[in-house]
Amino acid sequence: MGKQEETRKLIIESAFSLIYQNGFQGVGVREIAEKANLTIGAFFYHFPTKNHVGYAIIDEFLSKGIMERWILPLEGYENPIEGMIHTFKKTFDEWPDEFVSRGCPLNNLGQEMSAIDSEFQKKAKDLLSTWIQNTKKNLDLAKKQKILKANTDTRKLAEFIVTFQEATFAMGKVMNDRKVYDSLYVSFRDHLRSQCI
Repeated sequence: MGKQEETRKLIIESAFSLIYQNGFQGVGVREIAEKANLTIGAFFYHFPTKNHVGYAIIDEFLSKGIMERWILPLEGYENPIEGMIHTFKKTFDEWPDEFVSRGCPLNNLGQEMSAIDSEFQKKAKDLLSTWIQNTKKNLDLAKKQKILKANTDTRKLAEFIVTFQEATFAMGKVMNDRKVYDSLYVSFRDHLRSQCI
């Protein structure tokens, strides 16, 4: 990675950290530049506006995180359903205490910015759609392996799974209590296993 790519990555990571803590509208370009130990000019060299760094957070940072957290781990399981159950538990068991009250960064950005900027809405929608589609691929595999019931609508189940994953972050955030994760894990596990043969 060259110096320009490293600087751009540093800006995205610094912006993400501040935005996840304070919300998109609660952070200015000056704060992002200061956190990255850069000048404001260096920020604008890489991003024409603060919104553009927000778009990059979704496209490059959050999309990678979703793939690494929710999709790629499933390759290690012969049974995709059990893989999803274990991945859910592992994700919420390992979620840092200081992040419980912050929820899901994608959901936060989408909720805060979609009504203000249509590009945020489009990018959040596209990422959620990709997440659902990748989940569906694993459900299709489980159906082919005769793990899922033959009449399972894998698209609807994928939408449920992604919605439930996002809702678990949201409940933890509102309640500011990680015990919510344990309760919702049981519901998630039991629902997925009820769809199996």
